[in-house]
This record gives sequence, C-alpha cells and structure tokens, in this order.
Amino acid sequence: MSAEDSKSISINIMGKQHQFACSAEQAEDLMQAATKLAAMCNDIKQQPGSRSNEQALLVASLNLSYSLMMANNKVDHYQQGHDALLTKLVNAIEC
Repeated sequence: MSAEDSKSISINIMGKQHQFACSAEQAEDLMQAATKLAAMCNDIKQQPGSRSNEQALLVASLNLSYSLMMANNKVDHYQQGHDALLTKLVNAIEC
C-alpha cells in the first residue's frame, strides 16, 4: 500500500478511540466491521455478570472467529459439491 493509497480511519470500541491505516478501498468495509465489533462488545457487556472490556472483546473475537470458521466450512462443502458435479459433467461429455 503506497502512501497515496493509504487512508487513516478512526474507530471507537468500548469507549476508546483507535486509529488505523488502510487502503482507500478498504476504509468503508473496515468501518462497518468496527461498528459491528463495537456493537457486539456492547451487547456482551450488557449481559448479566458484566464482563471487563477485555473479556467482552475476547468473547466477541471468539464469536466472530467461530462464525468465520463455519462460513469457511460451508464454502469448502459447496466447493466439493461443485467439483464433484463438474467432474460428472466432464465425464458425461467425454463419453
């Protein structure tokens, strides 16, 4: 990322302001991701047995990591099915 392509974004999570550099193309998506993370942390903090900011961030991170893993597993499953169908199609055409 060159200096011309770099953009600085500011996000607020758990009452703290954070600055990040990113490409101009990534800025909007990163802002949306930060907003989602902040909302998740706030929701976790509101649950009974109030957690510290660090615990809320850890739980939110674990939830996001789990969701990403499940989504990747689905993509892998669909890719395997796609590959199997493609193999059948190629075999049918070759006969």
